[in-house]
Amino acid sequence: MKERIFKLFLIIVAIVTTLVLYVNSSYYIENQDWKYADGTHIGDWLGKSNFEIKGRIIYTSNGNAKIIFSFGKNLIIENTETQVRGYYVNKS
Repeated sequence: MKERIFKLFLIIVAIVTTLVLYVNSSYYIENQDWKYADGTHIGDWLGKSNFEIKGRIIYTSNGNAKIIFSFGKNLIIENTETQVRGYYVNKS
């Protein structure tokens, strides 16, 4: 019985880890529409065609920011020059 519970636990941990890695991937972030919410500002709307990600850094015409974490619905960034954090909400 304990072995079954342990295997089930490992499967759940593997699924959660895979989901967290996916929503933090450049592929996922680039294919979403993000609306500015609070903090540092690199654009009101980060659409699929007006920003680029290279090496976990978002490049826009309004500035650059490092990706801190994505929760799927929320994106946390940090300005590369001022180290001020900003928040964006997923609108896709």
